[in-house]
Amino acid sequence: MIASDMFTRFARRMASTQGCPYMVVAETPNPIRDLSPTALRARVEAMLPTIIDGLTLPPAEIERRMRDIVRPQIHPEGVVRSSVPI
Repeated sequence: MIASDMFTRFARRMASTQGCPYMVVAETPNPIRDLSPTALRARVEAMLPTIIDGLTLPPAEIERRMRDIVRPQIHPEGVVRSSVPI
């Protein structure tokens, strides 16, 4: 998934409700709306390694790399809510 940094946590929580908590999210700084084509290209090029990893790494490796990142995004400390456990 590709998302701006403002939506990464939301995207992760939504993916976890669908059984994909370790989905790779390529993140870019917000805003992107008024960027020039050159600036957009630079952002895409910066995300390419993450996109390639998401498409080529085995699921077990993605889970290993994402485990410590995912948990606080899906279950922020001090926030109680219904969620799919990971």
